[in-house]
Amino acid sequence: MITHTNESSTSEDEEMSTSDGGNSETETNVLPPMPAMELTQIEFEAYPPADEDWDGVRALLDGLVKGLTLDVGNFSQTLIDNYKVGTVIKGADIEEGEDDPVFAVASILPLSLFSDSAKLKQLTTSLLSKCDADTTGDIDKILSSPDTAFLLNAKFNNLPLQITAQLYKALKMELITERRENASYNVRNLVMLAKSFQEPEQGRKVKRSKHASPSVQYEGADLSILSEIATHSFSWKVTDETLAPMDTTKRAEEVSQGYRTVLVVPTDRFLKSVDKIVEILSSDS
Repeated sequence: MITHTNESSTSEDEEMSTSDGGNSETETNVLPPMPAMELTQIEFEAYPPADEDWDGVRALLDGLVKGLTLDVGNFSQTLIDNYKVGTVIKGADIEEGEDDPVFAVASILPLSLFSDSAKLKQLTTSLLSKCDADTTGDIDKILSSPDTAFLLNAKFNNLPLQITAQLYKALKMELITERRENASYNVRNLVMLAKSFQEPEQGRKVKRSKHASPSVQYEGADLSILSEIATHSFSWKVTDETLAPMDTTKRAEEVSQGYRTVLVVPTDRFLKSVDKIVEILSSDS
């Protein structure tokens, strides 16, 4: 079990002065005191995905696959049905009748385990439509191969990094175990869907051809590491998604543009990189 504490303190009364044009007389508005904020302690536990998690899993995947055409509900159910290499993070000690949100879901899902081939075809066709012209052939072969699996890691943005680290550690252990018992998990390539972004300066300065994939960045060290070992990648803009600048010296209007990126990572490279990912995420938390 991992305990994470969010702290916020009670705010004091604040005074705000405003001047009316050239009038030297100052009017003072006293803001009412903010209510006391209690110390909040959240405990998380990891579980195998189950049918009761469908709504939470679907909501997380829905945010991850923006811009693609697919049946997210079917995708979510397929992930839950094939739970052997997968984890959901939920709150610990939830009382009966209380909300029980899914804070994160991670899974390795072989394409060969999709029972509805038409739904899978819809997803792979949508992915191919986002490819660069130069890589479409390679990506088509990968998405048509039974030696391919989706690598999914969708979570709340403010989830503690140490929990993200444990999700990767669990995926590695479960994949190593399951591939001994189930040939479907002996996959060569992992196709990862990842959230990414492009800063305003990138959008203005970078000139690229019509079919070239944009240069993007990642908020997490895990995605940066995986992007370095990926054999293929491509990205697309999520038009209705912007991110506030992480650099506090920048103006508030200097927002970054949200993107989604597909990374194709050979399974052996992924397994070798997990320890490094876990070490970096754990040290940053």
